[in-house]
Parts: sequence; C-alpha cells; structure tokens
Amino acid sequence: MRKRERLTGYLLITPAFLAIFAVLVYPLGRAIDMSFHKIILTQPNLGQPFIGLENYIQVIKDPIFLNAIENTFVWLFFNLVFQMLFGTLIALLLNESFRGRGLVRGLMLIPWVTPSVVAMLTWRWMYDAEFGIINQFLKSIGVIDKGIAWLGNVDTAMPAVILESVWKGTPFVMLMILAALQAVPRELYDVAKVDGANAVQSFFNVTMPLIMPTFIIAATLTVIYTFNNFNAIWLMTEGGPLRATETLPILVYTLGFRNFDLGRSSAVGVLTLLILLVFVALFGQRYIRSQVDL
Repeated sequence: MRKRERLTGYLLITPAFLAIFAVLVYPLGRAIDMSFHKIILTQPNLGQPFIGLENYIQVIKDPIFLNAIENTFVWLFFNLVFQMLFGTLIALLLNESFRGRGLVRGLMLIPWVTPSVVAMLTWRWMYDAEFGIINQFLKSIGVIDKGIAWLGNVDTAMPAVILESVWKGTPFVMLMILAALQAVPRELYDVAKVDGANAVQSFFNVTMPLIMPTFIIAATLTVIYTFNNFNAIWLMTEGGPLRATETLPILVYTLGFRNFDLGRSSAVGVLTLLILLVFVALFGQRYIRSQVDL
C-alpha cells in the first residue's frame, strides 16, 4: 500500500518536474553549453566549434561589458535604496488609522498593477522634449526655457529610467512591509512608551527588529527583479544614448539578437547569473541571521 501511495505521489509531481526541466533546467544548461562554443548565426559555415573560456575572456576584456556592469550596479543600487526607503515610509503611514485609509491603500497599488508596456510608454511620453508634461511643468514655473531630452541625454537618461522604475516598484515593497507591520503586537509599543521611548526609538528598537525578516525578503526580491529587468530600460531607451543605460540584460539581448553572437551572449548571461547568485547568497545569509536574532 505504501509503495502504491509513493508511486502515486511521484506520478502527481512528475508534470511539475517536467515543466521545471523544460523552462529552467534545460535552458540554463543549454546557455552554459553555448557559452563554451563559438556560435555566430551570420556565419553558419563555421559550425559551432568548442573554444573553452574564450568567450568569457573576450567578454571580460571588452569595455562595453565593463560599462554594462557599472550601469547595472548604478541601476540596482538606486532602485534598491529608494524602493526600500519609500516603500517602508509609505507602509508606516498607511499602517496608521485615518479616514479613507482603504482607498489610499488601493490607489497606492496602481503603479504596481499597471502593465509594464503601458507604464513605460506613458513615462516615455512624459519625458518627451516637446510635448512631455514634465518639461511643460518646468517651463510653466520658470525652471527651464526649452525642453530637455531626458531620455536622449547621457547625463539624464539613467536617472530618468530609475525614477520610473522606483515609481513602479515601490508599491510592492510597501505591500510586504505593511503586511509585516500589521503583525507587530500593539502592546509592544505601549511598553516602549512606558519606558520613555519616542516614535523614532520605537521604530528602531521594536518595529525594525520584528519586520527585519520581511524587509530582507522584500530587498532580495527587489534585487532579483531589478537586476533582471529588461523591459524598463529597453522600452524607454533601448540601452542608449551611447550605452548610457545599457545594463547586463540589455547587453545579453544586443549580443544575441542584434550581433547574432550567441556564444558571447550566453557567456554574459552566465556571468550575470553568477553575480546575481552572490547577491542572493548575501541576502540569504542576512535573513538567516535575522531569524536567529528573533
């Protein structure tokens, strides 16, 4: 009977394993394999010769790759800092009782639930040098005399796409932190108040330690999503101008589907995965430590 139940269990989970293999294990293995071969689609006569680490060596020596890494870390750092900061502050405000709180909570989720393509194209229009609402507003208050090409300027393109990404990603952090705040017992704040703690002291000594596991999970998910975010930049700048917003996912796409060099594209993809795994490991270690502290 036990053997039959065990067999039934294996049969039930087989479709899930096959799906994971098809969409995750095989593509990952194939990408790693391709990174060790020279695969250029415009030169099919060359075949797919094994070249070892040559793709990795060429990629690491390429200034374009180093520029993509720098842009990726700038993109990741500011997104992480501002999304976690604003998400936490908004969650703290929405955790207080006030009239219309439910409505405000719903409205705050609009950026997050807005389809990515709609959000990117809307912000792209807002940044337009001639008709964008941002330039029109700045002109109306006398800050600028003529429109600024926010997405066409090397100095302003990255801050512009970061602003859009923070706007769209902050509600997700807010939702997670708000859920954690509602699980904090109110009695602990009463005890802290009796001990003479003010609002700031209560936050750092009562609230933050209790929501730290959720805070770390939110930060980890933000890092993973932001690091791999292709749409936010591609739909607004396509990595330009002059590669000012070209991150690693953009570079993978450019090498693979514009230069048709699948070998180097796969090498960049594998290196991207390794960098991301380091971040996840660091956050995972911090999460385990926060659980032990509790």
